[in-house]
Amino acid sequence: MSQHTSSTPDAVTRRRAVAAVGSAVLASAAGCSTVLDAVGSRVLEEVNVLNQLTHEVSGSIEVTDPAGETVLDDSFDVPSTESDGESNVVAYADVWTAPGTYRIEMELTDTVVGGVSRVDRRVAIDDTEAELVALSVGSGDESEPIAVRVGESFSDLGRPNATG
Repeated sequence: MSQHTSSTPDAVTRRRAVAAVGSAVLASAAGCSTVLDAVGSRVLEEVNVLNQLTHEVSGSIEVTDPAGETVLDDSFDVPSTESDGESNVVAYADVWTAPGTYRIEMELTDTVVGGVSRVDRRVAIDDTEAELVALSVGSGDESEPIAVRVGESFSDLGRPNATG
């Protein structure tokens, strides 16, 4: 099995993050998920690590495709929600190779959230052109301190889904 990094993380620029947050606030006040989804499509890629904590999070992520090939193997540093001018999202494009079940492993370095510092999930990707995954560190859900969500839009990522 060959190991390679499929793509480099796309750190979201401050301007894009500020635009996303501003639009999200306005949309949530108006109850408009369409606007949220439009903003999310500009910021998010196929695999996304979101830091919801008040301190930086570092770690590693590995994604294996349905054929058992490593399609993403990288380490990351994600600023906190309170960082000045930096996005709290690290996004990876061009990860999906074919429809099927992907294994996503993420381990945090020197950080434990709700007793958890590692996640190992299998997710079904049916549409490689539309679906994305978000790993939300400090999700706010005590039963899932590192939430793993699959969806086709930003608003889909707020809903629990079946992962195994």
